[in-house]
Amino acid sequence: MTSCLEYFDSLKTLDYFKEENAMFVSRRIMSPSVGKTALAHERVKRAASIIGRHSHGTRLLKVVAGEGVGDVHLYSMYESMAHAGRASMAMAEDSDMQALIAEREADPAGHVHGPELMRMLHGAPDAANKASMQRVYEISRKNIPAAMGLMAELQEITKDEAVNIIAAVPVIAEKMDVLSISYGFADMEALGDATDRVGLSEAFQDVVNRASELGRLFESRAMIDIG
Repeated sequence: MTSCLEYFDSLKTLDYFKEENAMFVSRRIMSPSVGKTALAHERVKRAASIIGRHSHGTRLLKVVAGEGVGDVHLYSMYESMAHAGRASMAMAEDSDMQALIAEREADPAGHVHGPELMRMLHGAPDAANKASMQRVYEISRKNIPAAMGLMAELQEITKDEAVNIIAAVPVIAEKMDVLSISYGFADMEALGDATDRVGLSEAFQDVVNRASELGRLFESRAMIDIG
């Protein structure tokens, strides 16, 4: 079985791995307990503020449809693995983070999964987008270059649309053989409109069908920004 570090090293041999475009994203998923949603949201927002001091910014997204409805995803951005490592050590020593963890231990408000670390292969997060659709494929590493070729086709199809497309693969995660694609929009109405006009078009569906030959789409979710 390939280790996380072996997998990461192997990505360096691919044409799209360019240091000047490097960006890493950490993800924590918080699943609130019934009756403690408000407390869980208050805590995850505090966590985002703390993590934001040690990263290049954070995003808080709530899942409103699909896999993990009700979960909150906390994303934080880093310019390099070294930056992510420094931030991890700094957060562990941050007194505010220590206090927050102590509160959670004394009175849990939900389950926290992560952090996991992903490497951006295409695009970058855009804070102006308040809604997104995320689709996750189970895929062999050998098929990722071909999948990136399809990403270029999607970019061409959507070039006149107000959509931000992101692709990422895991570096340190529970499941390593995945490719996550995210489509960002101004709001949920814009997401729905683009799905009606572009997502269901013959050209877009042709790309989707060819993508199914490279990997298996196994989960999807719609999310909104909650600050």
